[in-house]
Amino acid sequence: MNLQQLRTLVAIHDHSGFVDAAASVFLTPAAISQQMRGLEDELQVTLFDRTTRPPRLTPHAVTLVDMARDVLAKFDAFAAKARAEGEIAGTLTLGSATGITSALVPKALAALREKYPRMQVRIEEGLTDHLISRVRRRAVDAAIITEPLVPEPGMEILPITTEPLMVVAPKSIKDRGWKSVLTGRPFLRLNRKSGVGVLIDVTLRRAGVVVDEAMELDSSESIVGLVAAGLGVGVVPAGRLKNLNLTRLRTLAFGTPHVHRRVVLIERNDETRSELAAILYRQMTDLTDS
Repeated sequence: MNLQQLRTLVAIHDHSGFVDAAASVFLTPAAISQQMRGLEDELQVTLFDRTTRPPRLTPHAVTLVDMARDVLAKFDAFAAKARAEGEIAGTLTLGSATGITSALVPKALAALREKYPRMQVRIEEGLTDHLISRVRRRAVDAAIITEPLVPEPGMEILPITTEPLMVVAPKSIKDRGWKSVLTGRPFLRLNRKSGVGVLIDVTLRRAGVVVDEAMELDSSESIVGLVAAGLGVGVVPAGRLKNLNLTRLRTLAFGTPHVHRRVVLIERNDETRSELAAILYRQMTDLTDS
């Protein structure tokens, strides 16, 4: 049994199949199938139900995946400690909430590449709830998300920056106040499973604002485009409005007082925390302070 077999087993679980898992570990489906056959022979257990297409992990194999994550996390931590003093190398697997990768993240990654050419970063986008689960299961090292409204046990939240939320409406709407603008018009809602979507929903309920829901979308950019086409009103982070032609849009502060989302880095609060995630966080906070 070797570490590559364990990484492959975890990849098959996370990608729900051999084809996508093979791409994630840079092997062919035939190669990972051979790896898993070898692992089954060595452990003398059946890891896959091969009566299905694609083959599915057995319940026993699913429990072994969590143990494999622990082994891999501890090995990666050992390898990081064993490197020569001052040498930074390895791969950081970073989750990023859809649409949250602002200019700050690319700047931080570019700076890190210049400082530490042997450090690599892989980014996986997704919704906030999904990414928190991925961090908890050690499928990613850390994630950049909108801060959850409810504390996450066993996780550490590190603040990066704040960003105001803005109501966007067609220019033709002249109502005064954000509540009036959002009431009685088709509301283009950001996905409720996203961090910003939750924050918007909570703010509306607390303010007693009832909206006429028309669509629920994953992308702030899509909401802005639909509003510009006169199809409704919505709420998006201010960063989504930068570098856009706003001649057909009216924008105003969302919430009283003005609601901001906090962009944070979330990671596990245990001995398997990633050294590379800590380096990325320091780089991002250095940029926000400068």
